[in-house]
Amino acid sequence: MTNGRGEYLERTLSTLGKLHGNFSRILIHDDSGDEEFQDWLKKFNFEIAVTEKVGFTLAMISAWQKLKEDSNEWVFHLEEDFPILEDIYIENMIDVMNNNNHLKQMVLQRRPIEERKLKKRGRVAYYPEYYEDKTDGVNYWIEHRRNFSCNPCLYRKSLIYEYPWTNMKNSEREYSNILLKIPEIKFAFWGKRTDKPRVMHIGEIRSGFNY
Repeated sequence: MTNGRGEYLERTLSTLGKLHGNFSRILIHDDSGDEEFQDWLKKFNFEIAVTEKVGFTLAMISAWQKLKEDSNEWVFHLEEDFPILEDIYIENMIDVMNNNNHLKQMVLQRRPIEERKLKKRGRVAYYPEYYEDKTDGVNYWIEHRRNFSCNPCLYRKSLIYEYPWTNMKNSEREYSNILLKIPEIKFAFWGKRTDKPRVMHIGEIRSGFNY
């Protein structure tokens, strides 16, 4: 997902090699409304979908519609300002989610940018009571019922059919509320709570709108 910040996007795309998995499609969804930027995107030789500056909510709805054009069962969701810091093995994440159907997404922990969270190394450390450490003996993850996140994450594509993105103000929060009405649904962060962050958020100043 991009909104025209080419410097951020290029930096993020340069780290895709740290994502290890059987990817059959890479889709860049651009909501910049900038024809020059759209022409610039062609240099990456990826599939491009475009909306004309409709904002976050409608861009998400558009992107999820585009995902219906293939037969993939899984989606790795990535925004333009999240370079990947560590090797990520997608098949391991898929195995955990397949064995834990209550999990609707697996999020990569990010390096925090908020001052109060910097002091405690991130959201999980800042609110420890909301998170539960899990392992299958090989993999580790942290379950919670806090929120669905559009930070870098893995989710089943069936999610976009079962629970379409909501066209409402504060759509990410409202989408979380929709999912959390179902008691068994949980979300997760990949790895242990003591692990180093696997992504960095470099877009400290938001350019998006209509969240």
